[in-house]
Amino acid sequence: MSTATAAPHPVDEHRPDLDWLRVVAILLLHLFHTGMMFNTWDWHVKSAQALPALEPVMEVMHHLRMPLLMFIAGVGTALALRRRSLKGFAGDRAKRLLGPVVFGIFVVVPPQIYIEQLFRGRFHGDYAAFYPSVFDFVPYPAGSFSWHHLWFVVYLFVYCMLALPLFAALATARGQALLTRVEGWLCRGWNVAFLFLPLALNWLLLRHHPTTHALLDDPRTFGHYGILFLLGHLLGRCPRIWDSLVERRRALLAASAVLFAVMMPDSEFPLVPEVLGAQAALWLFILTALAWARARIRVRRPWLKHAQELSYPFYILHQTVIVVLGYALLALPVGPWALFGVVLVVSFGVTWGLTEAVARVPFLRPCFGMKPRDSRPVALRTAEAGHTA
Repeated sequence: MSTATAAPHPVDEHRPDLDWLRVVAILLLHLFHTGMMFNTWDWHVKSAQALPALEPVMEVMHHLRMPLLMFIAGVGTALALRRRSLKGFAGDRAKRLLGPVVFGIFVVVPPQIYIEQLFRGRFHGDYAAFYPSVFDFVPYPAGSFSWHHLWFVVYLFVYCMLALPLFAALATARGQALLTRVEGWLCRGWNVAFLFLPLALNWLLLRHHPTTHALLDDPRTFGHYGILFLLGHLLGRCPRIWDSLVERRRALLAASAVLFAVMMPDSEFPLVPEVLGAQAALWLFILTALAWARARIRVRRPWLKHAQELSYPFYILHQTVIVVLGYALLALPVGPWALFGVVLVVSFGVTWGLTEAVARVPFLRPCFGMKPRDSRPVALRTAEAGHTA
């Protein structure tokens, strides 16, 4: 399929393909964190009966789901800067990223720590007796002060703030000329595939640093996701690359499948080939997902718009719901697969219900990074949605 026959997408802020990928990634994240209760890896709450069969799939998911989300977040910054000043962008990111992190540290995360302490026998008492320990400001695991799964939001906020000078430079005439040349290079042949090299170099240089998600002592992970963020922003500024990806989507899918088959978790390779192969597989997966979503998801349906709006509060809430409900359900007299299914379905339903409730309470919406509710008449919003679709 040539670019001449591919139906172009309008260059605007509405990207249903990215919305769809974001929603799917959040759903996979919920599945992954539910599985963490049942595999043999360390986590906050564990089932007495493990399900090692989950681990090969979870190993693959572990290396794909969050990188895809960070890349999409980088694309989102490029789209946002088309309609917003740099100052307005920085203020919006502070409200929608930093605010929910502060709320999460003091409201959303503490129940997870409380349940973990109960599960491990390190605390005996009710939540009211536990909660004041948060204000001792002793970092987890020694204390009760942590951002836990909200590390992703913290890192994204820091990337946005650190990249402000770069964003300003790219908005100049010289920056635009540079982007035009880069876009032309990326659209030629398979040049875009070589963007995995910075990811591989980061892992090779910082391979001895463990992942902590604590920001200041996490250079390898910070660099890894920072590169993904910048790559997303770059491709978000290069609109022609998307049609190029659509044109090559079948070849990308084939290359991804072959590389994933070679780089299975149990395979043994020397260090450099292993890192090169793993990062190339990650990058090809991202490009493949982008290409197929761009080719197939062309209309922003009302359900997709709603799911996209709820995806952020769903992310903020999901792990706390899994930990709390999972702990409560551990005593069920059922087998491990049945328990896994019950925890997965019940926690998903409760998280979804809570996000629907949050969306309907005006003062809670900013705590979860949601924009103020549209107060225009429903008929007007419906007409505009039909027009933009």
